[in-house]
Amino acid sequence: MKSITRYLVVNISIWALLSALGAGIVLTSLFRVSAEDSFDDQLDMVLKMLVGELATELFSSETLAKPGNLGQPRFELPLSGWYWTVSRDDSDEVIFSSLSLAGDDFAVLSEIDKQYRGGIGRYLLGKGPDGKEIRILEREISFGPDQNYHFRVTGNAAELKAQIDGFENKAWLLVVAFGVILLVVSLYLVRMALRPLGLLQRRVREVAIGNSTSITGDYPVEVSGLVEEANILIASNKETLERARTQLGNLAHALKTPLSVITNEVRSSDAKNADMLIQQVDTMRDQIQLYLDRARFAARHSTIGTVTKIDPVLNKLASVMRKIHPDKTVDYQAETTHDVCFRGEEQDLEEMVGNLVDNACKWACDRVVLKLFDGLPEAAAPSDFSSQGLSRIWLTICIEDDGPGLSEKEMVEALKRGHRLDESKPGSGLGLSIVSEMASLYQGSFTLGRSELGGLRAQLILPALKE
Repeated sequence: MKSITRYLVVNISIWALLSALGAGIVLTSLFRVSAEDSFDDQLDMVLKMLVGELATELFSSETLAKPGNLGQPRFELPLSGWYWTVSRDDSDEVIFSSLSLAGDDFAVLSEIDKQYRGGIGRYLLGKGPDGKEIRILEREISFGPDQNYHFRVTGNAAELKAQIDGFENKAWLLVVAFGVILLVVSLYLVRMALRPLGLLQRRVREVAIGNSTSITGDYPVEVSGLVEEANILIASNKETLERARTQLGNLAHALKTPLSVITNEVRSSDAKNADMLIQQVDTMRDQIQLYLDRARFAARHSTIGTVTKIDPVLNKLASVMRKIHPDKTVDYQAETTHDVCFRGEEQDLEEMVGNLVDNACKWACDRVVLKLFDGLPEAAAPSDFSSQGLSRIWLTICIEDDGPGLSEKEMVEALKRGHRLDESKPGSGLGLSIVSEMASLYQGSFTLGRSELGGLRAQLILPALKE
């Protein structure tokens, strides 16, 4: 399972159920055996008393007298289920019986698979005169030549069954209560044991949104090693970023001066190919800037814990564009109910959106609309973004204008680096291609389309984070 909590809860529930069920079965089985043994011991005691009474009569006189109640009033209560009989071995005729039989007899149905421990004897199941089930202990006793007797003592099996059933009902209630308590305690222990993981998740999120520079807190031994390695990774990432920024700055500074010298020397010369050399130097400068930008974007994007609140940035850009293009109306609309943050550098967000808004203002007739949406647009397929990056939350920025717009072919051409559709407008032709590359580095997307205002619609989809 992907969830540790669900895995533990399911397995603990299964084991708690099996443990409670096993405990119930063992407990009820032990009581059943104990109750049956106690019941049979009572029958054995009565049988021994009956044998003792008859033995006394045999040794004291020639005429046998009927034994008394043996100290058990139940054997005098009619049809009580507690009976005894004495018969001769050579005849099935009953010579003595308890008063509880009321002159009737009981029937033997089957033998019980239980060994008698007090000598020669056996346990039987039978049915009394009233049809009730009885439990029978039978023994054959010899008092001398031609003096063999069969003794049978019975007990009410319904009483034994009622005793066992009563105990089983209480036992299963107890087992169910025990199982519930065991499950609740186990779930509590699971929750307490996994609390450090919840704390770790919150600390990692604080690092991800830039509120902390490392994962802090005390953790169990099983997690502390992971925390230490993560902090080392975070520190290494920041160190690598700073080193990359320094090297990129040094490279830009090292190339800037030679290129400027070459440009000045070419312009001051009267060589025929001066214009061509200047053009090549400009191309070199653009290419150097391109790869420096790519490296800078990649370094910033890989930084852990870099987030930017997006609403203030877009508000500021809209305000700046109103001042730069006072003849154009720039509207900013935030259609989101959450405090959405861009998972990246503020400078990159400003460069992407600033390029697009500035471009829209150049081509708009009167109006430019900057919109912020929470999540993906309806036309976007979630499957195209679900496996990209670490973010599963996205934001959408749309910039629309009421200008002439572009055809489908012109939209494709506009995204090519250095390609300008109208040379009369200022610019290098790098803006849209830079936006596209930066959006790709953040594993988002940049597309052009037709605006409802009649002009061009530029749409950015970028990774986000909700506070």
